[in-house]
Amino acid sequence: MNADFAPDDGRCRCCGATCAQRTVWREVYLGSGQELRRCGLCAAAYLAPDFSEEALARFYAHDYRRLFPMEVPWRSEERFFALRGDRLVANRRLRRISPNLPRGARLFELGSGFGAFLGAAAAVRPDLHLLASEPDMAHRERLLDGARVQFLPQQQVMDEATLDAVVAFHVMEHLPDPRDFLATVARVLVPGGQAWIEVPDVMSDWRSRNYVHPAHLSYFSASLLQRLAQAAGLDVIYCDAYPGGGMLADNLWLHLRRPRHACVSKPLAAATAQEVRLLDRQLNRVSWALRDRMRRVLKQAIVSLFGSGLVGELQRRRNQWRVLQEDCDAIP
Repeated sequence: MNADFAPDDGRCRCCGATCAQRTVWREVYLGSGQELRRCGLCAAAYLAPDFSEEALARFYAHDYRRLFPMEVPWRSEERFFALRGDRLVANRRLRRISPNLPRGARLFELGSGFGAFLGAAAAVRPDLHLLASEPDMAHRERLLDGARVQFLPQQQVMDEATLDAVVAFHVMEHLPDPRDFLATVARVLVPGGQAWIEVPDVMSDWRSRNYVHPAHLSYFSASLLQRLAQAAGLDVIYCDAYPGGGMLADNLWLHLRRPRHACVSKPLAAATAQEVRLLDRQLNRVSWALRDRMRRVLKQAIVSLFGSGLVGELQRRRNQWRVLQEDCDAIP
């Protein structure tokens, strides 16, 4: 067995089934040897086998920023964040969430990144008690803007029902067990507590990249997200594509509430045959042709010559129109 991978028993990442699993194609951008699989029972798409803990840590420490130079600052950190649009996106998310938060709410963010959302929340709602879990300790306070945040190991804060709100933006697709994460959300929220989750939409135009993102372990449709949340015993308030354009286009927005009565988990409902067919049609549109291989080789050569910082700066400037669109977006 390859030491980079955990044991592979062929189980679906979301429902645990071992039958009706279809291998779509091999992950090629990183070239790890993983496969993109589709479950014919729940209509999940996922990478398998799992990385071992050591291999996953090595991926984020060495491969992630090499493959995605847009994540590498160049010369000016202020310009880096301005071109990325972190604060603009954080404020847009907060506008949708803040009216639903009671005064003095205990809000926990899983995977807070640079801290942009927490900084925005503290500025608009100083009454909130903010908690977070973020393994990147070197960068997690960059955009807090002085906000008081209690950083805790994920397991420590996710042990008991003490939270009024949980948020997770572009985290769930990185988790090895998304169903267990939603069960944990159901457990830690107080009765009536709410959660907001944002993930890429597998049915959107993500396929235009022509490759599967090696850091995205799972791909979700709105239907699958809703069924996963309901299996965890949570009430779905809203689950659909994110409205408007800008940097949040092609994402799903999931708004959940823990029932005020007992929160009871149940088996994950199966997908319909039509849902599986639509997912297959979407996955079959992804390709990796000679042109894509040549573009990857050219990108690697440019990064070797000029460094990830400069290449990332040029990529951020090329995508700045999406940040400007976000800035003009008036959708609450």
